[in-house]
Amino acid sequence: MTDESPRQETSVQAAWTRVWRTMLVRGIILVVAVAVLGMGMGYLVSGAEGLNGGAVGGGLAAVFIIITLVIMYAGRNMGLTAIAGFLGIGFLFKAFIFMLVIWRLKDAAWLDGNVAFFTIVVAVIGSSLVEALTVAKARVPYVDPEAN
Repeated sequence: MTDESPRQETSVQAAWTRVWRTMLVRGIILVVAVAVLGMGMGYLVSGAEGLNGGAVGGGLAAVFIIITLVIMYAGRNMGLTAIAGFLGIGFLFKAFIFMLVIWRLKDAAWLDGNVAFFTIVVAVIGSSLVEALTVAKARVPYVDPEAN
C-alpha cells in the first residue's frame, strides 16, 4: 500500500521556497525594467534599431533569470554551499552566452550594436546583483531538525 498522507514541508524547504519566490519576483521586475528602459532609451537614441537592441537585452535578461531560477529550484534540497557552487557555474554559463550573443550580433544591421551591448551588460550585472542580494539576504537554516 502507498501512504496517501501528504508530506509536510520542513522549515528549511519552506525557507527555500520563499527564497525562490523572492528571486522570481525580483527577476520579473529586473526583466521588465531592463526591457522597458533599454527599448525606450534605444528608441530615443537610434530609432527602430535601438528598440531592437533594447529588446535583445531584455530577452537576455529573461534568459539569465530563468537560468538562475532553474538552478535554485533544482538545488532546493541541497546545502547552501552546493547551491552557491551551482550559481557560480551558472554565472560562467551566462558569461559564455553573453560572449556568444555578442559574437553573433556584432554585424547585425537590424539593431544598434551599442544599445544592444549596453543593455546586455546591464542585464548581466542586474541579474548577478539580484541573484547575490537574494541569496545573501536569505534566512535558511543549515540544519533541518524536521528532516528524516
